[in-house]
Amino acid sequence: MHAPGALLCVVAALAAGCSHLPAGGLQDAMDALSPAERATPLPLNLAPAPRPVARVGDTYFFGAQSLRQVTAVSSGSVTWTTTDGQRLRTGRDFFAPLLEQTQGDQRLTSTLQGQPGALWPLAVGKTVSFEETRTTRLLTLGREITTPIRWECGVIDTRVSQVPAGDFETYHVSCKAYRDGFFLPLQTVTWDYAPSLGHYVRRTWFDAGRQREAALAAALPAPLATPARIAATRQRLQQWQQQPPL
Repeated sequence: MHAPGALLCVVAALAAGCSHLPAGGLQDAMDALSPAERATPLPLNLAPAPRPVARVGDTYFFGAQSLRQVTAVSSGSVTWTTTDGQRLRTGRDFFAPLLEQTQGDQRLTSTLQGQPGALWPLAVGKTVSFEETRTTRLLTLGREITTPIRWECGVIDTRVSQVPAGDFETYHVSCKAYRDGFFLPLQTVTWDYAPSLGHYVRRTWFDAGRQREAALAAALPAPLATPARIAATRQRLQQWQQQPPL
């Protein structure tokens, strides 16, 4: 049997609307917030990885349908468009939360306090913490909800990450989000970052009590990301996805 106080914490976290914990008891929640690893850490001879420079036109495919393309770059943020025409704005650090996104009748904006960029250059054992103030605007209802969140991020290990786009030597980075008064993280997100690519090749997170994963299927650097090349890559990935398993 689970401790009543612990379960109350889980219920309170759910009521706060800031986490996606699985249905069930405390152990289920703890398992969900500690994603199972799919790769074995290896002592790779990776040099410390500097912060990459995004370029307008850089394009990344995750699966056969999901595409993200850089459409604007400033000194402090990167603007992306997605397959379905959404626009979202991020910071320059792949592990930091979104700064701006509109989805359905919700508009999300976040401001960050601290120095998430201090995690660069990536090296095993480095950690960083920073604060996020997240504002969710419910456009239809005209309501606004502000949530303070503390993020703790660290470079866990190095590993070879096998994804549809190929095998990459990566740094494995994990971030956990906390709210004051809760001993469990609201969310755990991990990334496998490939210095050779300047982008992550795998991201895992939990949504509605299920572990989700986005794995890189293809990448086109800005000079090659012409409309014709993007269309051809999408078609190839769709054909590959439709092939029956061996």
